[in-house]
Amino acid sequence: MQSSSQRPPLVLRSIAVFEAVKGLLAIAAACGILSLRHTDLHVVADAFLRKHAIDPEQHYTRLFIESVAKVTNHHVGQIVALSLVYALIRLVEGYGLWNGKHWAEWFAVISAGIYLPLEFQHFAHHATFVTAGVILFNIVIMLYLAMLLNQQRAQRHAAAQAKAAGTGNRQDASRLDSQP
Repeated sequence: MQSSSQRPPLVLRSIAVFEAVKGLLAIAAACGILSLRHTDLHVVADAFLRKHAIDPEQHYTRLFIESVAKVTNHHVGQIVALSLVYALIRLVEGYGLWNGKHWAEWFAVISAGIYLPLEFQHFAHHATFVTAGVILFNIVIMLYLAMLLNQQRAQRHAAAQAKAAGTGNRQDASRLDSQP
C-alpha cells in the first residue's frame, strides 16, 4: 500500500485516465441511446448510413441493420442500464487507480482479464490489427499491474519481517536489562 504523500506512478495514472474516459464515453453513449428511445431506430440507422455514405451490403453494416431491427424500447432501457453500470465500474476503477488504491489494481487486472477470452474469440473469427492491438494493450496493462502488485506484496512482506525482527530485538534487549 502507498503512503498518502506518495503519488501513484505515471503509468498507473495514465491507466486511470483511460478507464475514466471509457466510463465517460459509456455515459455519453447511454445518453445518446436514451434520446432515441421513442423513435423508429430502423429509420434513424438508415438515415445515418445514407448520410455517411456507408454501404449497407458490407458484413458489419448488415449486422448493424439486423441488430437495430430487433431492438425494442424495452431493449433500449436495458442497454442504457448496462451502459450506466459499465460506466460506474470504469469510473470507480479510474478513481481507485488515480489514488493508488490497492483494491483498484486488483480490480483492473481482473477487469482486463475478463475481456481477453472474448477478444481472442473475436480475433479468431475476424483477425485485424486493431483487434490484435486491443489484445496486446490489455495484456501489457495486466502484466504491468501484476508486476506492481507483486512488488507491493514483496514490500509488505519485507516490512512485516523487519517489524518482527525489530520486535524480537527489543524483547531480547528488555530481557537482558531485567537480568541481574
